[in-house]
This record gives sequence, structure tokens and C-alpha cells, in this order.
Amino acid sequence: MQRFIGFLLTFSLVFATVSAESGSDNLVLVDAQGQAEIEYDDINSARIRALRKAIESASIQVSAQVHSTQVMEEGNLTVDYLRVNSAAQVRDIQIMSEGRDGDVYTVAITARVSSDQVCANVMANHYRKSVAVTGFAMEHPQQASMGHLGSVDRALPSYLVNGLNGVAGMRALNANTMTLYPNTLTAPTQVSPRMSLTSAVDTARSLGVQFVISGVIRDLAMENPDAPRARSWDGLLARVGLEKASRTRHFVFDLFVHDGHSGALVFQSRYSTYGEWNEARTARVGFGTGKFFTTDYGQQVRLLLDQAMSDIQQTIQCQPFMATITQVNGSRIFVDTGAASGLRPGDFLSVYRTSQHFDRQGDGFWQLSDTRLVAEVKQVQPHFAIAELSIGTQRLNLQMDDLVMAW
Repeated sequence: MQRFIGFLLTFSLVFATVSAESGSDNLVLVDAQGQAEIEYDDINSARIRALRKAIESASIQVSAQVHSTQVMEEGNLTVDYLRVNSAAQVRDIQIMSEGRDGDVYTVAITARVSSDQVCANVMANHYRKSVAVTGFAMEHPQQASMGHLGSVDRALPSYLVNGLNGVAGMRALNANTMTLYPNTLTAPTQVSPRMSLTSAVDTARSLGVQFVISGVIRDLAMENPDAPRARSWDGLLARVGLEKASRTRHFVFDLFVHDGHSGALVFQSRYSTYGEWNEARTARVGFGTGKFFTTDYGQQVRLLLDQAMSDIQQTIQCQPFMATITQVNGSRIFVDTGAASGLRPGDFLSVYRTSQHFDRQGDGFWQLSDTRLVAEVKQVQPHFAIAELSIGTQRLNLQMDDLVMAW
């Protein structure tokens, strides 16, 4: 392998050991195998991990992306990093054989894999991930005076919440009375060098959600605020060279998605558009109203917000489902989400320990440690669930605020 300095290499691999099936879904039939060590004599946990590895192997066989990074310092290789992931989706999984051989459990599967999906369906994409949408602070509040759009800081999050609740795999809560950025000019640069945000963690814990969506409205300004309103005869005047200044209005906002358990920034993007604003200076239109969306400007803003919601969905659906452990009792654990998230009795959740560490600058960050065990969901209530481990929680030193996860 060649050596590169700070260079990220990305390429695709397509394996020839799969057989393509006809159909519009672009499915291929794949045989794959996964193995996992048996720990604490817990065969069930090993079986779930082996099955997950088999599914990952099936996905990678169809479409894999390999990211390789090598860093040289003074002629010495200091970083050698290789990561393989896949954008394929695995479906119709059939277990062909499984069994224990010593301390290793092996599962062989046959599955149909589609290579045109956004992210791999590794066992748990059907769970509904909870998000809270906070208020969007305005960088220049005075720009909202024309049209009386001052409610945009709360109306925009409300629009996102309504749209996201209609999206599969999402459960959105309206937290538009909260704002995460007291200083809009630096948002979100007040996060730590690890790109984490403490206030996002606090917000997520108080609301019981997995992700926190926030943002800043950067621009609502008119290009020519004193230009006369458009009239039906403007086209005739333009033909004789008497064109008027355009009443163009801009709409620019930043969107941030933070993981509520670690505060890590998982998505960030700036969205911008413009449209014609032909309303009278004193008109009381309001942001997100029926009148607002009948304007050319409002229609352009709607398209932009719909694009933002699509990006949010793609980002969050590729993240694992996570929930907090609220209580431990013997071999039982209580999870702070239930039927609303799609949990059902018989589901399996991987168990992770959480611990807080601090870097040299004194900034705190959370680390997740895989216990390599799974808990089986036994009871599901509307707002919580009870799961059981094969061993006592004291052997793992599980505590409140540890996590369960499903990929």
C-alpha cells in the first residue's frame, strides 16, 4: 500500500461472489457468515453479535466503501487508519445454520441485499428515534420587521416538528422555547474541540430524546427594501427599458444536529434561498402562515425547509437507536423509552457502559464501552420498557445513565 500524508482515499468495491436477481429493487442474493466469542456463558448475546456480523458482511459484499488514511511525521508512520462501511440494505434474512464450537458461536445466513439504499439496515432501522427541535435564534432580528416575521424563531422549529413527525422512523418534540446559542455570531463554535455541546446533552436529558436539532437564522434581508411593489404592467415597461429594481428577499439559516447522549455534532449545514417579496411594507404576514406560503418568497422557503428535513432524516436514520437506562434491579434494566419508539417484547438491545473523561484542555467527553452482552425486552409500556440480561447487572457494574443500543 502506498503511503500518503493526511490523504483520505475513498473507493468502491463490488464483489463477484453474489448472484443478481431480476427486479426493480436491484437485489442480489448473498451468503454470509458471522462469528462472536461467548462471554459469561451467554450464548444468546453471542448469537445476536454473530448475526449482526453476518448482516454486516452481507452488506459489504454488495457495496463497500474503504476509507484509508496514513500520516507521516519525520519519515515515521504515526497514523494508519482503515475503515470499511457500506451503503447497502439487507433484507429477507434467512438463517441457514448456527451453532457453538467451543467459545465461538457461528451464524450463516442467506439474504437479499439492495445496493441503492442510504445506509445499511443493521437489525434496528424500524425503531423511531426521538428528536427535540429547539428555537432558532435570529442573528439580525430587525430584518424580520418587514412582513412581521418576528415569530420565525419559533415558527420555523414548529414547521420542522410537524414535518418530521410525518417521516418514518422519527418522533419529534417541539422545544422551540429553548435556545442553545446565546451568541449567534459564534454558533456553534462554543462547542469543545471534540465538537460536543454540553447544553445539547442537558436539553436531551431533560426532554428524554436522543437527538437535539438547533439552528441560527442568519439572513432575512431585502436586497432593495425601497423598491416599488411589482405591478401587472411591469413587463410592458421593461420592454421599453424602464425596468424596476427587484424586490428580492433572502432566507439563510444554519442547522445543527447533536447527539443527545454525547453532545457530538453529527450534522451541520447552511441553507440559503431567495424569492420575490411583493407584500406591502406594513402587511402583517407572519412566518409560516397560509398567506406567507402563497408568496413567491414563502414557496422558496418551503422548498428549502423540506430539503433540510430530508437531510435530517437521512442523517438520523443512519445513526443507531439509543436509549438511557433509568434503573437497574438484579438482572433487569429499565429503559426510558417504550412503545412510542417501536420497542416490542422479544427485541434485543446491546448494553453499553458510559464514562466521562476530560482532555488536556479540561473539556469533558463521554466514552461508550461495549459490554458485549444484549438484553431481551420483556415488557413494554408507553413510555418505558423492561429488559433482562442473562447475568446480574452488578457483574457489569451497570448504573443509571448507561445505555442500550440497536444498530
